[in-house]
Amino acid sequence: MNISINGENINYTLENEQKAGDILKGLTSWLEESGLLIGGLEINHEPMPLNETEWKSIPIESIDNISIEALSLREGRVRQLETARDFFILLETAIKTGDEESLKELYEGFRDLKGILPHLLNEGPHPTILPHLEKVFEKGFKGTGSVSAAEAVQMASVLESRRRETASPESEARSSAKALAEMAVNLDDVAVQLQTGQDKTAMETIIRLTELLQMFMRSLSWLDGSDTVKEILNDMNGILSELEEALKAGDTVLIGDLLEYEIKPRLIKLPTGMDFSGGNG
Repeated sequence: MNISINGENINYTLENEQKAGDILKGLTSWLEESGLLIGGLEINHEPMPLNETEWKSIPIESIDNISIEALSLREGRVRQLETARDFFILLETAIKTGDEESLKELYEGFRDLKGILPHLLNEGPHPTILPHLEKVFEKGFKGTGSVSAAEAVQMASVLESRRRETASPESEARSSAKALAEMAVNLDDVAVQLQTGQDKTAMETIIRLTELLQMFMRSLSWLDGSDTVKEILNDMNGILSELEEALKAGDTVLIGDLLEYEIKPRLIKLPTGMDFSGGNG
């Protein structure tokens, strides 16, 4: 039996494997030790869908060739994000055209997609997107009245943003850092707004600030762990935790102080303080 990974033949000794599923189980563990996962599979030059199980029962006597596409964790996440994004693009089309058959098939697929969406969205301990999505889709996709095309478009946009953060983390981190630095210039105003009853305006800025910080930190998390990356992540996590506690307590004085004296100076310096030596993207 010939086994190849990304076009390269490998020496892999079979032991007690009886079926294709046994071989793939061992190869999966072997690849995971190197930080890789299986992104594609061919048996006897025939593509096998990884999300199905029929091929796992193929006896090894019937197998002449196994070809595996191995991906890094980041490459695998990018592919998952692309698949999820395309799902919602298809959903928008089905809603607009009133294609009931496609809507039924998409709803079946959504039940599987829902299991990995928390990892793909990576919202942290207080998710908002997925709970909203589940509420919108709780009655299924049947009929154009059950879910708006706008919701599907918005989800596709969110997933495309996550894909960019994962595929090009350095450029996305730099872009977010620039936006944060520009936003930081006016954080003094937020502190004043909190003290003068303009809470709604202040909270809109804080929400946008938090979203940008999360985008920045998600991008950083995909970069190689240089000292600079680790320092920035630790520092920002600490500041975000303090801000979150102040928001929960409704302590407007502390919120204002954190924004003006802790967060603002850090963000202004952020674009010039990033050394991503060994970064990937």
